[in-house]
Amino acid sequence: MTVDGKYANLVATVKEECKDASEEEIAEEFRRYEEEFLIPPEDALRSVIRKFQTIAGIDVTGSSSARASPPSAKKVDRFADLGSDDRNVTVEVAVVSYTPRMQKMKNGEERQIAFGWIEDNPWESGDKRERWDYKDWGGHSQNLAPGSVVRLEGVSVNEWNDKKSININRTSRISVLREGGQANPERTDEPISIEKASQSDGFVNIVARVLSTKNDVIVKRDGSGQLNVVRGRLADETGSIGMLSWSEFDHEPGTLLKIEGASIRRFRETPEVNIGDTTRVEVYHDNSFASMDELASTKKSTISGLRNGMRDVEITLQVESWYKRSFTAKDGSERVVRSGDVMDPTGRCRLTAWCDFDPAPGDFIHLNEARVQSWQGSPDLVIDDISQATNLESPPWEKIDPDDHWVNVGLTELVAGGTRRGIRTEGSIVLVTGDSGIIERCTVQLQDRDRKCRKRLRDGVCVDCGPQRGEEDLRIRMVLDDGISNVSLLLSKEPAEHFLGMTQAEVSEMISRDGQDSFLSSVREKALGRSVSVNGLALIDDQGAMLLADSVQDDGMSASTAAEKAIERWGVVM
Repeated sequence: MTVDGKYANLVATVKEECKDASEEEIAEEFRRYEEEFLIPPEDALRSVIRKFQTIAGIDVTGSSSARASPPSAKKVDRFADLGSDDRNVTVEVAVVSYTPRMQKMKNGEERQIAFGWIEDNPWESGDKRERWDYKDWGGHSQNLAPGSVVRLEGVSVNEWNDKKSININRTSRISVLREGGQANPERTDEPISIEKASQSDGFVNIVARVLSTKNDVIVKRDGSGQLNVVRGRLADETGSIGMLSWSEFDHEPGTLLKIEGASIRRFRETPEVNIGDTTRVEVYHDNSFASMDELASTKKSTISGLRNGMRDVEITLQVESWYKRSFTAKDGSERVVRSGDVMDPTGRCRLTAWCDFDPAPGDFIHLNEARVQSWQGSPDLVIDDISQATNLESPPWEKIDPDDHWVNVGLTELVAGGTRRGIRTEGSIVLVTGDSGIIERCTVQLQDRDRKCRKRLRDGVCVDCGPQRGEEDLRIRMVLDDGISNVSLLLSKEPAEHFLGMTQAEVSEMISRDGQDSFLSSVREKALGRSVSVNGLALIDDQGAMLLADSVQDDGMSASTAAEKAIERWGVVM
């Protein structure tokens, strides 16, 4: 899209009042207000109309636009309630990031504006929020500290490339409802590494080599058309990162680029460099920068590094199991999906193939351009074409025994990372929750799947399937702690039976005979203070961390001994 396209809707509005005005001149006037006076184009609309009415000899005092009253205040709780034409908006938001940047005006003067992210519904958990971009035109840095919750009054909505954002103007009012962090983040124009950029929010400058590019399209949400984009991958010596360019991008793989003013956005859990019309991209020369061959290793992924939403994944795997299943799709067609468990030295995950790919257990395979899709919180690999997979003749590592492949990860490291299968961690049990014991699960057969719903019934009701007659299941919920971090620990039927030394039927009988409180007391007496080793799946999301145990091994250490070791470890003097 051209720069003029940025103002297309506004130009059309001016043309309704001034039919003979030049579209190019109107767009230039909006650009002048934005670049020279730091006035958002939407807020300059009234002034631009008046200018072209005057040029055309139209009576300004009698025009419809001149008679129009200022927009009434609109107060909303969620961004979803805002339209692209809304002005004078009041909304409470959480400030995620605030990135000041010097912008050179046409007259050569440099002025500071700021960009960042805000989230609506700030008093709720993160999964109930929507994130928008914003631009601060008025120098409100003192009141827009990252981590703060603020009330914005008199702000406006901007829409470009089918994406809405918030303009905070000089006349906007900001009330701080909860203090955040540093009010004036240090601004730097120096490029940062891709490793640091991946951990950042907001706008960054980077120097990176282009690893790959491909043209793609994004369909507009309203069905009005599509946008041409370029996807790719960038790398330096610290790692690689996906790229999405909304503007023309004609740089070949291998080209070294300096990219200024790109934004880091997250698709699901994965950071991505976004290049827009304000981003400066230029060829850079540095003979000491790593070559394509040297950067090849940064492109390769491991299972432990997979995150939901990743694209163009290159990875080597060992197949643990493989299955083929036929099903009837919603359109009535018969389809086949192949899937199985795969491993590498860093962990395990699932692989799904929507193509005729049939490796045998024990085979080593190499994937290119795979994608990552989360299922039940776990980042799993997906391929769509047979060309993305290759069977390897030479093993890249000594064959892994699937029955004893658990990657040791410290509990604190685990909680700070992403979702991972096939891990082993240690800690002490510090809590057994009151809902441990016998629960009921939904038995409804899911359409297009060969499994039941299995969600827990609450008062005989499934959240998806409604009132149901459920079937009993055994579940134990605890909290595991390593002295620094803690995580919810969930034991399903088999690991719970092994941990308790009781069958589900025996637990059910005990609860029926002695009551739920008596059962919980016996579990707490056995578990609290015990040091255990857990093998299983770690689910990490916005709600926190949870371990789904395949097995739990008690190290036999008593609570008193564990306490003594903790005192010794931390140097506590009694």
